[in-house]
Amino acid sequence: MPRLRTVRHRCWGAVAILLGVALLFFAGFGLTLVPDDMAEERAYRAARLCGTAVTEDCLRPVRATVRGTEIREQPKKQRYDLRLTGPGPVPREVAMGGAEPLLRHLRAGDVVTVTMWRDYATAVSKDGVTQYSEDNPEGLPLWSTATALALLATGLFAAYAGGHAVARAPHYAATGLPTRFGKHGVQTIGAVFCAVPAGLFGIWTGPVGVIVLWSVLVGVLLVATRRLDTPNRGRHASARAHTRSDTTGRWRRLESEQRGR
Repeated sequence: MPRLRTVRHRCWGAVAILLGVALLFFAGFGLTLVPDDMAEERAYRAARLCGTAVTEDCLRPVRATVRGTEIREQPKKQRYDLRLTGPGPVPREVAMGGAEPLLRHLRAGDVVTVTMWRDYATAVSKDGVTQYSEDNPEGLPLWSTATALALLATGLFAAYAGGHAVARAPHYAATGLPTRFGKHGVQTIGAVFCAVPAGLFGIWTGPVGVIVLWSVLVGVLLVATRRLDTPNRGRHASARAHTRSDTTGRWRRLESEQRGR
């Protein structure tokens, strides 16, 4: 049984290492895309209506036909989608972000004007009423940065836990996983959630501000959890230390017996 448990720890540890490496790769790759996302956002904000020369970097009107709409206004399942049929650049479905002022009044077969910028359908118009969509690159650098930071935290924890499981598999097979794994897991979940306010803060500061605020929030989280986990001094701390000493001694004796066999 100890050998079987050792093999199990090594197997899940190896899987965790591979998962951690993959997450770290995607985190790094996501961060390398942030400068391109920033350039795309700047180009969109500087875009103007097309004149005589039509390019993908100007705002160009394209005619399309409504295939249908989907409006769900439940608190947890809000959905405002417009389905279109049109020439190549027009997407088949556009997220409108709300039912007013236009989406609620559209019906299948209506002809609308879609404002395109590159591959984005940024607005829909009909009879002088225009509604802007959620299909544009604004905010993309912020959420790319926040997502990369969340992946970074998760990848580091997966690689850390997996590395320890592989390196100390016999020990964990005899004594069980250490409690610090649970504490680090909670810290990782907290670090992932810290990416949300950091991403919102980036509206005023840009991606650099997202990274700075996330680092500050994670630092505060680590300090707070360490203080809560600090053992009390006195006879209870001595009892815990004695228990840990007994556990370590039993594991060493078990390891010696396995080597003797």
